[in-house]
Amino acid sequence: MWRASALGLMLPFARPALRTVQAAEQGVQVDVVSGIKDLIAKASSAELLAAKAFEIKGADLPWTDLGLDAARGQQVTFLLGGRMWLSRDHDLWFGPGLVFHARTRGLRPMYNPMLDTGTMTAAHDGPIEVARSAAEWTNEDGALGTPEEIYRKADVAITGVALLWRGDAAVGVRSLLAHGDVGGLLKSELARLERGGKLPAGWSNLLGFGGGQEIFNQGADGEIVCDITGHVSIIERPLSLPLASRPRLAWRWKIDQLPSVVAEDQAATHDYLSIGVKFEDGQDLTYIWSEHLPEGKVFRCPLPAWTAIETHMIVRSGKTDLGTWQAQQRDVASDYAAHIGGSAKAIAKIWLLAVAPFQRRHGACRYADITVITGDNVVHKI
Repeated sequence: MWRASALGLMLPFARPALRTVQAAEQGVQVDVVSGIKDLIAKASSAELLAAKAFEIKGADLPWTDLGLDAARGQQVTFLLGGRMWLSRDHDLWFGPGLVFHARTRGLRPMYNPMLDTGTMTAAHDGPIEVARSAAEWTNEDGALGTPEEIYRKADVAITGVALLWRGDAAVGVRSLLAHGDVGGLLKSELARLERGGKLPAGWSNLLGFGGGQEIFNQGADGEIVCDITGHVSIIERPLSLPLASRPRLAWRWKIDQLPSVVAEDQAATHDYLSIGVKFEDGQDLTYIWSEHLPEGKVFRCPLPAWTAIETHMIVRSGKTDLGTWQAQQRDVASDYAAHIGGSAKAIAKIWLLAVAPFQRRHGACRYADITVITGDNVVHKI
């Protein structure tokens, strides 16, 4: 989604906005490795088959073999610390869970927890590998898209521990938690495991963005609930319709909390909640509710890696209607023609986007009755 080195070049333009967001959570770093090693020694857990500490630095190329083998179906829990810095001067950074990825035997699928704890179920027999990527993969096999010389310049220091369990990960985590915790990581992971989060039916994580089930879930009344703080999630659902069919995207949303306290059209403050359309030519158009930008404003994504492919449109502005259900409808073909004008002949997917890693604030909303209606009034429920 962005390259840290390129983003850094844009930060001087964001200084006034950054002064406005000084209240953003700073985050507390703990010594994950030493703390977990001490707990392991105290617990002598029969549930723990093996543990491996690791470090990922900016100069490291993906992927790194941990020297820890798993059998297919075994669970491995990752507890993470550290940061990927975008700008130390501006206190801009990504948490380790956002950029951390793991896999087994060099094969897909890749696992990204998004949170700073997570448990992967091994998809294959073989060695566990880890890497970091700020949406820099070109495919699901984990091939790096960013040039190596740029990738190696990133200011990254991530530490972590991989815990390989004999059986159920929740049982294993409890066996350690009974003897203490390290920065609340074990408690957080146990809560995540017990939640058993699932994505809404029919939706999947966009390549490079895992953990959507921790951000988006199906509400009791059928609506999609989004709750995010300091992370990023983009989930998608396939829908192929020709633009010639005059598709109109309709939805209702209730925004309870916007994640940005300033205008979202700068790279360093580009935190937002949105629904969008992905087109067959790789372009996407997302519809945003902004507190500060005026309704009708259209702008290209300010993040360098996405400027060429993503367009944002403000479809609702201000705070007046926050906390209430509001209905929206957009003529997708007209918006594409007016603001993108590319070669696409069809839409390909519907997106839901929750982006909040820059100011690290809370965002919360709900979506309901998402449909695409063609010119002949055929309704496609999403």
